[in-house]
Amino acid sequence: MKELTKVELVEMIEEMEEVLMCLEERLCKTKKITTGRKEQVLAILQAGPITVGGIATRLGISARNVSSQLTYLRKDGYDIATTSTGKKILL
Repeated sequence: MKELTKVELVEMIEEMEEVLMCLEERLCKTKKITTGRKEQVLAILQAGPITVGGIATRLGISARNVSSQLTYLRKDGYDIATTSTGKKILL
């Protein structure tokens, strides 16, 4: 089995994030999810590390709005950290 380089691993992760985003969009359309922004941001964070910009793109909102939602989640007791690559993670 071939050992993957760091670049190959990052590319694989990005591809998986794209697939996940498509699946989430399909799920939202079929279930007609009507959750609030905070719950939507939380669901995305639960899927794995992602940038604020990535969350904003997925939800079609501004990065500032995402940052506000992260603040609300932290006030609700969720432990959200930032990785060395700038991605948000739920601890």
